Amino acid sequence: MRNSIKLLITAIALTLPLSVAAAPWSTLTAEQQNVLSPLSTTWASLSDKEQQSFVGIAKNYDKLPSEKQHRLHEQLEAWGKLTPAQRESAREKFTAFSKVPHEKREAVKQMVREQQAAPVAE
Repeated sequence: MRNSIKLLITAIALTLPLSVAAAPWSTLTAEQQNVLSPLSTTWASLSDKEQQSFVGIAKNYDKLPSEKQHRLHEQLEAWGKLTPAQRESAREKFTAFSKVPHEKREAVKQMVREQQAAPVAE
């Protein structure tokens, strides 16, 4: 389940264009601002389409079990901390991953986990 939320956010974010046509943070409701608070400092740099996707996520937030809400909040925090270049890299990785046949995806995930766990050679 943890990975499914992560993939959902990644999928939404990766399919969005990078153009910026931002709506002010103040146009969000208090509930939306609460859910999307990890993105508050970078909100203005998100494209209109990206903002709309995140607002859609916020609308369904209350329907999620508390565990999924917590995980979603963590994912939003991580996304909000990425630089535009890191976001673009994440989009590219997701696009490449989406082309991997379903039966090979677990193997790819395991390979990435092993690479991330390996100490960085200096």
